[in-house]
Amino acid sequence: MEERNFDTLKLFQMFFAILFMLLIIYGKVTGKYNLLPLTLILMSVIFLIIGIREYKKTQSLMWGIFYLCTSLFILFVGVKAL
Repeated sequence: MEERNFDTLKLFQMFFAILFMLLIIYGKVTGKYNLLPLTLILMSVIFLIIGIREYKKTQSLMWGIFYLCTSLFILFVGVKAL
């Protein structure tokens, strides 16, 4: 039988992705885009988690740094938009 690993980072990634999608859908349906900075911050957290998972999976620092830099840039834009 195949044993399944419980990946906490994947659980957090899915939680933040669902929250991100709900905020995007709310903004599209209502036409109010005042929550856009929050969605950018959530996207930054998602990219950070993806980078950590990718580094743990492949031990390749290149993709981890790429996702980290992308996450920091999106975080900067999201905080600046507040």
